[in-house]
Amino acid sequence: VEPRSFVGELSEMLPNKSILVADVGQNQIWCANNFKIKEGRFLTTGGMGTMGYSVPAAIGAKLARPTREVVVVCGDGSFQMCMNELGTMAQNKIDIKIIIMRNVRLGMVRELQYKNYGGRYSGVILDDKAPDFTKIAEAYNIPSAVASSNEEADKIAAEMLKHKGAFMLVCNVSPDTPSI
Repeated sequence: VEPRSFVGELSEMLPNKSILVADVGQNQIWCANNFKIKEGRFLTTGGMGTMGYSVPAAIGAKLARPTREVVVVCGDGSFQMCMNELGTMAQNKIDIKIIIMRNVRLGMVRELQYKNYGGRYSGVILDDKAPDFTKIAEAYNIPSAVASSNEEADKIAAEMLKHKGAFMLVCNVSPDTPSI
């Protein structure tokens, strides 16, 4: 999935008063540059770098505005820092849509190490250490799907937005996709 264009398509699909919550990192940049806010909100940490912010923030947003569509966009590294919140969502039937940009990297840090340190990587390559997020969603009875192209991602996102209840979409993204 090419995340920048997918985020642009996602913004067109969402109802006007939707709330988009982006985690820190490349997904935050992809959302900030490509999501078109209509009458809704874009929640993010700004420059604070708080990995794992998105899902708990989305829960708060949904509880504050229960009639609005709330969508999370996060990376696979950030999601692993807050995936325990799936339990909160399932137990309380909180209708949040989660999109995980799975590039098996701590993408922003990897990008900075590539640009500033000649590609000497430290602690940023997840590869076979990244879990199967669909199995984790299944453990909480949250439906999920995986997309490996923009066409698949667009189709699944449209279905996800019609679904009543929580849903997780995992988008396989090239590890070399830059922030901008």
